[in-house]
Amino acid sequence: MKGRALLALIEVHIRKILADRGNIFWLFGMPMMFSVLMGMMFGVFDSGGGLPEVSIFDADRSGDSAALIAELSDGETYRAVVADTVGSEILARELVREGRRTAVLFIPAGFADSLLTARPASLSFFHDADRLSAQTARTDLETAVLRIEAGRAGRRAAAGAFDTARFDSLWNEPRLTLVSEFLGRREQAELKLSKGGQHTGPAYTLMFVMMFMLMSVRDVVIERRSGTLTRLRLGAASPALLALGMLLGPWVVGLLQMTVLLVLNALVMNIDYGESPASLVLLMILFTGVSTAMALVLATFCRTPGQADGIGMTASMTLAPLGGLWWPLEIVPGFMKQIGLVLPTGQAITVFHDMVGRGYGIVENSGRFLALAVWLVVLLGLATIRFRRLID
Repeated sequence: MKGRALLALIEVHIRKILADRGNIFWLFGMPMMFSVLMGMMFGVFDSGGGLPEVSIFDADRSGDSAALIAELSDGETYRAVVADTVGSEILARELVREGRRTAVLFIPAGFADSLLTARPASLSFFHDADRLSAQTARTDLETAVLRIEAGRAGRRAAAGAFDTARFDSLWNEPRLTLVSEFLGRREQAELKLSKGGQHTGPAYTLMFVMMFMLMSVRDVVIERRSGTLTRLRLGAASPALLALGMLLGPWVVGLLQMTVLLVLNALVMNIDYGESPASLVLLMILFTGVSTAMALVLATFCRTPGQADGIGMTASMTLAPLGGLWWPLEIVPGFMKQIGLVLPTGQAITVFHDMVGRGYGIVENSGRFLALAVWLVVLLGLATIRFRRLID
């Protein structure tokens, strides 16, 4: 009996949603428009295929400095950009310290002359040691310097008998090589989002799912004012059963909406959600559950449909930006980031970033999942208590 009653409540809610064709647009059309358009506005992160920039200030402007720069032009985890201005060591240090560059190389004037006269030649390289791209750039720079020193030493030792072509051949095609290959997704601490759609796709999916759930507050208020809940209560439906029925209907719709939107985002914007489907499914269940439970809690405080609309929209428009759905939490001040990470929206989008940009799974995101579970339990408990008082 209770099972049939629950299914009936869920069916009624789904039929009510599908009866209004305008809801289909708000469920799927509008979120996709926002995801694609905002993804285009965000463009490509780091303005270069997602690779962090290594700036090069060349004050020497010589053939030797050009050869050194050429060795850094094919980095796999960074892009080398030669600055138009000469720059200085002070500027180079500040760019790295402020996080505006992953690394900066400063080639002083007289670099080539020092090599020619066998005097010590110096280079200044400033880098963020915590970033993989900076570590890779440093390794490539050390290799390039070693090649220059080896070539110079060979020329001094062999004089006119030095064969430059043979040296280049041996350097580029050594007799012993070590090949290292990553199988699967590279898991790393550094966030690797390369295009705007990797943020806007999941972000606006979360926002519109939450918004639709919170706007369903109006339905609960209407059912209460029309006496439907009272009649169901008199028909031997317990407050807990009614609360569960009012919860599961929107929860099912939210899961369906989120599934379709994530699939469309993957197809339209070529988003890879990582290699942990279990993480994706768990996130969907927890976030839609939190949104639905929050809607039910808010419904118990609303007396009119208009009041429900206002509260639902206000809650949506507050949680979305604070939680990093309008812009990444990585770009906001520290205290705002801490606030965002406490909210369910901030926890959910961070899990998406970790799956897409770092290849994390359930274990690595366990803390975020636990926080969402706590939100869900607390809101469900509060919704049950408030709903019982409302209809008893």
